[in-house]
Amino acid sequence: MASTRTVNEPEKPSSKVALPEQEVDIHSAFPRIGLLNGLLIGLALALGVWGLEAINLLGVPIPLQYPSLIVGSILLVALCALAGWISGRFEQNAIVLLIWLVAGILTTLVVAFQPTIGRTLTIWLADFRFWGLPIYPSLIESLTAPIIAGFFIFLVLGLLAILQNYRLEMIAVEVNEAGRLMRRGWFLLLLPLPLVIIAGAVTAALFNDPSGQALQAVHRAIPVVVNSEGDLFAQGLEDGLNYSAFNSVRDQLTENYTLRLGEIDPVTSTTYVIANFDRGAWVACRILNDQLSFCYDTVAPYTIGLASLITGEALPDPCPGCLPRVDQTWQSWLAERGANFAREPQIDRVAQWGGYVLMRVESGDYALECWFSSFSPVQLDRCVEVAPEG
Repeated sequence: MASTRTVNEPEKPSSKVALPEQEVDIHSAFPRIGLLNGLLIGLALALGVWGLEAINLLGVPIPLQYPSLIVGSILLVALCALAGWISGRFEQNAIVLLIWLVAGILTTLVVAFQPTIGRTLTIWLADFRFWGLPIYPSLIESLTAPIIAGFFIFLVLGLLAILQNYRLEMIAVEVNEAGRLMRRGWFLLLLPLPLVIIAGAVTAALFNDPSGQALQAVHRAIPVVVNSEGDLFAQGLEDGLNYSAFNSVRDQLTENYTLRLGEIDPVTSTTYVIANFDRGAWVACRILNDQLSFCYDTVAPYTIGLASLITGEALPDPCPGCLPRVDQTWQSWLAERGANFAREPQIDRVAQWGGYVLMRVESGDYALECWFSSFSPVQLDRCVEVAPEG
């Protein structure tokens, strides 16, 4: 009987043979996925830091409030996206952790300086006349405080850095044939973002920027004062807001106004908010320890006091606070130029940002521009001769 020989079928390639190539493909996608991961972390961080403030200030008439928040958010997103892209090129956890800790320090500094330096830069770019003036000087004396306040950002970013390669590997396999991330991949990317949002919100609370609450308090109070005919003190007790702070300027208020952040004094926990009304009223409100304290007509030193320095005429009696604080040199300089005004000078407010105010004095073919700073007390810094309008 003829013997039969079994022909062995060729073995199918084992899936293990493709693993090295597949692993190379997965790791080559890490920088791209890391970039996306960092971008989302930056967005979540910006949302946690400034999201609530942006929502609370919706409808509040504040010029240039959102541009500084947008610039700050762009910086956070850019820093985190760059950290994700660079760290995605390294497999060593120590290097990835170092990159993200550096990103954490930089993002914390952005959060710390946005209320002061960020707002100032925005104003400089919007109004070049104020370029170089310390509109909102930094309240932070050393870098130690913001780095300590950024502990929660460091903690969350450090944890995500340690887990990054593991997460990127899990996400990299969740790509379809078209090269697009599938649902599970998006889920893995978005999963830690609530933790990042919380870290951003806690950090923002630790920095305790009082400007948002101060602006909201004045914005809440003005419509009530304008439309109320009753006792402001009693209504304030009911609503928990000191409406009677507006008693001295109540008849000057209207429903159309804009608000600007004045000065912030951390030593006395005082914030000034300036309200400009469509009928010309110019009211300063002092907020003390987040409570509306007192509002007053702020125009006198910039008009009555300035006119007295130029013309030499006596101030009306009584007129407390009408005369701005001024150096003797500038007092003499203004007195010498009083003769150049053919008639009573016309004084107009040109612009105001922070505690700095630019006033224009004109009469006939002669004009001056004068710079003031501070609100308590108002100080005349300098004046310059300018060409008359028209």
